[in-house]
Amino acid sequence: MRQIMMYANPTYFKTLGLNPENVISFAGGWVNHKAPAELQKAYRDIAGDDELMHASGGYSATLGRLGCKEALVEYEKNIYGVTNLESNQIAIGANSTQLLFDLMFVLLDPGDKVLLPDPSYCNYPSQIIAATNAGIIRFPIIDVDTWEFNAGQHIKEFVDYIQKEKPKVVILASPDNPTSQILQHEFVKAAHEAVKSIGSFLVIDFAYKDIVFNDGETPEYFSWGPTDNFLSVHSNSKWSRSLGRRLGWVEASEEIVQALDSVQSSTILCPDTLHQMALERYLGEAIKNNTLRPYLKNVSNDYKKAAQCLVEAIKKYMNVKCFIPQGGLYTCINVGMDGAVFVEKVLKEAGVLFVPGWGFGKTLKNAVRISFGPLVYDFKKIEEGIKRTSPFLK
Repeated sequence: MRQIMMYANPTYFKTLGLNPENVISFAGGWVNHKAPAELQKAYRDIAGDDELMHASGGYSATLGRLGCKEALVEYEKNIYGVTNLESNQIAIGANSTQLLFDLMFVLLDPGDKVLLPDPSYCNYPSQIIAATNAGIIRFPIIDVDTWEFNAGQHIKEFVDYIQKEKPKVVILASPDNPTSQILQHEFVKAAHEAVKSIGSFLVIDFAYKDIVFNDGETPEYFSWGPTDNFLSVHSNSKWSRSLGRRLGWVEASEEIVQALDSVQSSTILCPDTLHQMALERYLGEAIKNNTLRPYLKNVSNDYKKAAQCLVEAIKKYMNVKCFIPQGGLYTCINVGMDGAVFVEKVLKEAGVLFVPGWGFGKTLKNAVRISFGPLVYDFKKIEEGIKRTSPFLK
């Protein structure tokens, strides 16, 4: 993660003698669409009202405002049909990164194991180790030789691996980072049954839940509410373009939420009150006016078009396989050499930036992650960046 953030800093480009304005970056893991107009209005209304602005400067409850939790319950019900979620099963935090760290502190003891797919988000290992120094085990979900996402073809092996290794926590993401694939319902259902059989927990990271490319149709587990063994981590940073106005929440059993209360009081004390007030007002209005669902659909369509542009450019100029994005912001390609070496070479010689795959798992050691998120409306730059890179693959 530190390496990714370094690559995102224009100052680093200057140390290589590059003009930051000429660099085409596929490294950024952020969205670049406009925030909802009603969300902007919510902030304006709060800032323009003396009493509301005064209230926004006060502490909220450690796990968030009740009104914001109730708005999130309605959001999940309205968009995904979640019917078994209550406000006392929600813990609001500063962001999904902080919440996942605190969750690891709550769920794990030293010596426990955490099972991650290979590849998976590069920040998970450092969070797990920093929280409890638990052990990390991996299960590959791509075929490096054929460059195919094959999690659904290895459900039995995954279940057997869980029952053999007995991890205390299994963390999945859907759509995932870095391949932007959506896990099949059968795979997630089997994983849930497996963790229940050994008294462990299944955690799904839903950071990209609202950016899906299948015309709004989502797997059944997108509608699951929390149970004793299943919990999920959420964020509004991607879908509402609130990357710098960060807010996240966990949906979990009341017992886990209560445990998070004592931990979060020692980490962030409470989530940002202004952001909660604005999100609460926005969701209430958007659901009432039926503008939330169309907004989410338009956002997903924009990133779907950018993904299609990227895939077509890869086929045209590179002639290599890539994962066809099903949501999210990314794909990955095998570059036939150490991904970190490739990234440095292409940046210095072509002025194009990628993220090396090694941080996401061993399966991506010879790969790079390509993000189309920041370039969602700049198809020419997407094609130009891939074209500049193509000679280095021949």
